[in-house]
Amino acid sequence: MEFTVYSLGFTIMGKGKININFKKCRVAYSDTEMLVGRAVRYSTIPYSSIISYAAQAASVPESNIEISMEALFDALNYFVMNGHSVQIPHLGTFYLKVRVKSTTTKEEFVANFSKNLRQVSIGFLPDPELKAMIASTAINTLTDGQEGDVISGAG
Repeated sequence: MEFTVYSLGFTIMGKGKININFKKCRVAYSDTEMLVGRAVRYSTIPYSSIISYAAQAASVPESNIEISMEALFDALNYFVMNGHSVQIPHLGTFYLKVRVKSTTTKEEFVANFSKNLRQVSIGFLPDPELKAMIASTAINTLTDGQEGDVISGAG
């Protein structure tokens, strides 16, 4: 299958840049080719870079940030693995997710537990404040390096 890729760049409130690639492809719910847009993801920022950035922003030693982050991760793991949801302000809520195959009786489920257990994972719900901020952000379009229209609130 061939794809035609178009790119469009955006800046968000002067704080960052989002590039969106549009691919022309056949869409499952439609029998026609359509442009489908996805945000371009660059590299994954290493943990050490996050620690350095946070330490500089807070004017504290990196070791203090690292110790605090490790304690936060330990607490998150402890509470989530014991069935609690964990809310981190301005970020979101983490919770345990379990997917199991349906059975007609409890005995049937228990007898075939290893076959019935499909997945154990961690779920994440973004903070409503974070979602609202992203949805109401003004976006400047950039085409070939030239600033274009301002799009207010994408969502």
